[in-house]
Amino acid sequence: MKQFFVTIIFILAGLATNGQDIQSLRASLMQYQFNALPLNPAYAGRLEATSFEAFYYGSFSSQQQVSRSAMVSLHGRGGASQQLGWGGVLQFHNQDFYNELNFHPAFSRIIRLPSGNLSFGATLGINYFDVDESVATTLSSSFMSVEGGVGAFYHNQRSFIGVSVPSFFEKSLSIDDDDTGSLLRSRPINLHAGSLFRLNDELYLKPTMLLRYASIYGIPDQNSSPNYSLWSADAHVSVFVEGTYVIGLLAGYTKPEQGFEQTRVGLSATLLFGNFRLGYAIQYNNQKASSVSLPASHTISAGYDFFENPEEGRRVF
Repeated sequence: MKQFFVTIIFILAGLATNGQDIQSLRASLMQYQFNALPLNPAYAGRLEATSFEAFYYGSFSSQQQVSRSAMVSLHGRGGASQQLGWGGVLQFHNQDFYNELNFHPAFSRIIRLPSGNLSFGATLGINYFDVDESVATTLSSSFMSVEGGVGAFYHNQRSFIGVSVPSFFEKSLSIDDDDTGSLLRSRPINLHAGSLFRLNDELYLKPTMLLRYASIYGIPDQNSSPNYSLWSADAHVSVFVEGTYVIGLLAGYTKPEQGFEQTRVGLSATLLFGNFRLGYAIQYNNQKASSVSLPASHTISAGYDFFENPEEGRRVF
């Protein structure tokens, strides 16, 4: 089985292509299969122990316009009755003529129900943008913004559903009066859900979906009306094999109010070593009506849960 896992990775690496990146390719549903905290602040404290995740998201293209992201997150529970969730996401993003650094602490209140746990969460973070003035002459070299979001998350041992607005508002700080340009930002409304089905003693099936409606706006000139909106739908179906391997397939579609429709397909593979997991995913992006060639993107992930006994020997979401 290990040989099969390695073979999958090398075959998929040959699917890479070059091209330009765009706003909607900054993340993938495959990033959230074991950690939805960047998607929903109410996910903080989902486990009864502290959980750590790290991601690298990029592409095989060496062109300057292609974006790359690195992200780490940490979350757990606290309080006398373990009903308070805490967490944080630190992310670095590089794209074309600017670098972006985000730090978003998150907190949640967990309510225990007979059928599962319901949590309500909020996040209030800060973003720093370092702009290359030689390329973007209409923006100052750097500025900051404050950003907040909210969400709700319900789960039991075999299913979950979450609704979130991770960027409920964003306010610029340290703005230069001479700024006339802007960077594109996304304000999404997310519906994220999934479930686990036992096929036999060695195989479990986990389908998940992410529905998203987003307004695209500019910053620091965020006082103007949104530039346009888009909606997207993604489905990711994973199979747990012997509680040790997870193989997943992704399919997605994005329809922007302006611009070109996009489709995407991908494959993910994850190894589970008790509390530790290591994953790789590749995603091919298509924009048929455009002359722009979109890059094949990939994600490298690692995570660790600080508890003594993993849930039934496997981490499901």
